[in-house]
Amino acid sequence: MVRLRSTLFPYLMAGPYIALFAVFVAYPVGRALYMSLFDWGIFGPNAFVGLDNYTSLWNDRRFWSSFWITSGFALMYVPMITVISLVLAVMLHRKLPGIGIFRTAFFLPIVINVAVAAIAFNWLFEPNIGTIDKVLAAFGLPGQNLLQIPGWSLFVISLVTLWINVGFMVIILLAGLENIPDELYEAARLDGSTALQDLLLITVPLLRPILLIVVVLSIVQAFQIFGEVLIMTQGGPFGSTTVLTMLLYEEGFERFALGRAAAIGVVITIIIATLSFIQFRFFRREV
Repeated sequence: MVRLRSTLFPYLMAGPYIALFAVFVAYPVGRALYMSLFDWGIFGPNAFVGLDNYTSLWNDRRFWSSFWITSGFALMYVPMITVISLVLAVMLHRKLPGIGIFRTAFFLPIVINVAVAAIAFNWLFEPNIGTIDKVLAAFGLPGQNLLQIPGWSLFVISLVTLWINVGFMVIILLAGLENIPDELYEAARLDGSTALQDLLLITVPLLRPILLIVVVLSIVQAFQIFGEVLIMTQGGPFGSTTVLTMLLYEEGFERFALGRAAAIGVVITIIIATLSFIQFRFFRREV
């Protein structure tokens, strides 16, 4: 009886997580996969079409355009948030009076609703009347219209996403920094090591498992970006910010082609899972 209890105890402890995972992850993914095999309209499935929704995406220019736009956003956003969060974490790791206030300040944006943050940044970048234009005018500089320029609009969205999520990444990295013994830095300083050498030769190598988490989470965020795009640009200008999730929204909630929308969702899931698997394989070998 005691052995049976000890065997069942781990499963009982993991039970709530398994139940939540099944309800909020496994079932939605399975449901989307099922829907993607049908010509699914607003009132339900019309006919079984097999892989036709996927083949139609393969031949759809809009899908490939959204894919490359999303990939470009990920290539811009993931390195940026990884480097900036690492630098901020190293700075906030110092034992200084009042450092907790700064840690809290950097973490606060994560609790702000995405819609609120996007609207606030829209006001900042509003031409002529926005805060940024007023600052530029104070220095005699011409105004900007970055949200209406292809390329720049995606960069602005990446800055907003960075501002929202960098605090969470910093907290993760701070937890990793706490586990690095101070003796390593003290020994390095005795050998004449500089702060940059400490960062590159001690901090980064020992933080590789934590950096793996940051990179994977950033990839997930990049391929799931939606709220900022919907509110700030609605996929414009000229479709230059129509990421995959925006295309999914248009297919599902504007054209009511729910089968194609589900297929796009499955493709996004496969991309994220594949990239995460590659990252885990690469980092595990390095660590």
